[in-house]
Amino acid sequence: MLKIFLYIVFVIIAAWVITGLTGLSGFTVLELEGTRVDVSTNLLIGLAIGALILFFFGGTVFSWLVSLPGKFKRRAEDRKRARGMVALTRGLEAVAAGDAADAQRYANTAAKTLAEPALTRLLTAQAAQLAGDTDTAQLSYTAMLEAPETEFLGLRGLYMQAIQSGDHEEARAYAERAFRLRPGTAWAFESVLRLNLERGAWGDALEALTLGRQNNIADGLEYRRMEGALLAAQAYATDDAGERGEASKDAQAALKKSPKLTPAAALAAEIELDAGHRAKAARLLGDAWEAEPHPGLAAVMRRIFSHERDERVQGRLIKLTERNPEHPESRLLLAKLQLEGGDAAAAQETLEPLLTGRPSRRVLDLMAEITEARYGTEAAKPWRDKAAAAPAEVIPGIDGTFHYTTEGWRRLIREFSEFERLAPPPLEVETPEIASDEVRALLAPPPAPVVPDTPVTDESETALPEETEADAEVTDEAEVEPEAEEPAATDASDDASDEPDAAGSEDDKVAKSA
Repeated sequence: MLKIFLYIVFVIIAAWVITGLTGLSGFTVLELEGTRVDVSTNLLIGLAIGALILFFFGGTVFSWLVSLPGKFKRRAEDRKRARGMVALTRGLEAVAAGDAADAQRYANTAAKTLAEPALTRLLTAQAAQLAGDTDTAQLSYTAMLEAPETEFLGLRGLYMQAIQSGDHEEARAYAERAFRLRPGTAWAFESVLRLNLERGAWGDALEALTLGRQNNIADGLEYRRMEGALLAAQAYATDDAGERGEASKDAQAALKKSPKLTPAAALAAEIELDAGHRAKAARLLGDAWEAEPHPGLAAVMRRIFSHERDERVQGRLIKLTERNPEHPESRLLLAKLQLEGGDAAAAQETLEPLLTGRPSRRVLDLMAEITEARYGTEAAKPWRDKAAAAPAEVIPGIDGTFHYTTEGWRRLIREFSEFERLAPPPLEVETPEIASDEVRALLAPPPAPVVPDTPVTDESETALPEETEADAEVTDEAEVEPEAEEPAATDASDDASDEPDAAGSEDDKVAKSA
């Protein structure tokens, strides 16, 4: 608005000046070295105004005329760059769509029309990679390393090329360089961590985790558990190398990260045992049992106190189960100890809550032993049959030793970090579910055996020893044909009625003989 107002004022003033000048009359006399010139005053003023205008605007006009060829050239370059940017955009779209032919065509167009190799090299490399031209892709990605703005993208491309070709060492080198360049990038962190895990470099993996945590990309609980498992693996590697002091530090650091790491607790306790610190070893095992009971911990506890009497060792193990009494492993261990102590009834009562549902093979085997101790082998047969049908249990470190291979540690680290367990569940079919009614029926004591009455037969009579002659005569006289058996209710009355007749017949025989 102000510019319009000033423009109007300028036009008014200019019109007023021009009108005033045109109203002047007369001549102006110019004399120079004796030469006199009479000039119209109006013309002289007009020439003066024209000279001023030329002085002020002549330079601008001249500059415009001089810059005119450059403007035409720049306009052509702008049109060319616009075509290049369109080709670059459509080439990236073709790469995303998986169209290798269009991607390469647009990549060539962009390379010719754009004088910015930082933009075109990425498209050229991706188009070549999509078309299977690994050599061109390798050259393009390598060329990208020369410019700081494309170095990171070039490293990612070279990393992907190395992974596809199976060269994990070269891939790890590219990933580590990219991670150092941008430590806050997730793909670089995950790549370095995974490749170090694959080659068993626990220390390098721990360094990557530390750097990732510093850049807020490894703060989750999963990474904390992974750090603990890596420390445990490193502790065992250090222990194998003979550096027991460093191994103990790593094992106890692993327990601080995750108290449920049974391998770390077992190794730390063994090292303390070798150093003569039995009480500290037992305390480590107790803390680990409280966090996560494991049969390997009980095995280590037995080794620690193997010099003591069995009764004292059993007492220590019972106290161990009291640290986490409701856990299935605690109940299983306590029932086993009670059975070893001769109290099979208490062992059955302890184990009974684990029988309903899908009990494990170890539970079923122990229940069979308890039943056999109480009622005999035949009563234990149903439990043994169920144990045989249950899937086998694979429990890492059940004997208290965890000396794995590199592949074993790698699996443990991944399993523990993701699911907080030492091994995946079995792949076999689960144990058939046992209803509570069936459990009660199996736990009931078997009925007492019934001994049947055996009737006396002729064979048993003939088996009588040493017959006398008098007995033989009486036997001959008394021998009669076997009669059909009468109902039991009439036997007694018949025997009673026959007794007088038998007595009378005997008297008659005596009288006749006299």
